[in-house]
Amino acid sequence: MEEMAASRRNTRNEHSSGGAVVTVIDGVTHVALIATRGRTRWGLPKGAVSEGETSEQAALREVLEETGLQAEIIKPLDTIEYYFRAGDTLIRKRVDFYLMRYVDGKLTPQLSEVDDVEWVELREAISRASFESERKLLEIALQDVCLPDAKLG
Repeated sequence: MEEMAASRRNTRNEHSSGGAVVTVIDGVTHVALIATRGRTRWGLPKGAVSEGETSEQAALREVLEETGLQAEIIKPLDTIEYYFRAGDTLIRKRVDFYLMRYVDGKLTPQLSEVDDVEWVELREAISRASFESERKLLEIALQDVCLPDAKLG
């Protein structure tokens, strides 16, 4: 019983938000991907929701900080949850992802947090993304942007 109480004390919840920013380049839909861990891990920009900030505000801020891109939210994509350990603490992380439309800015990696940022063809991004959960998000995004009423441009 004491072990269970100790494990509960060593559990922390974290909430992050991020986005799949899409644009059309030469008639083909692209998404902004960030690289970390020496360009070995590719994924979507995301980060912690700050106190007093909505999930949507955090997603837009993190996208701007990590990629240099201004975007607007089209719609929520999905929320993923996973667990990981940091020392003796079990962290339950929830990440809200949004489908976003590119508005302005130039791809500029936030070098203190990411190694690179690229526009990647959406179909290629699905295979390049390092995490299965983000590949699934990109598949949802692909279905959404292929709809005739998707307004990307």
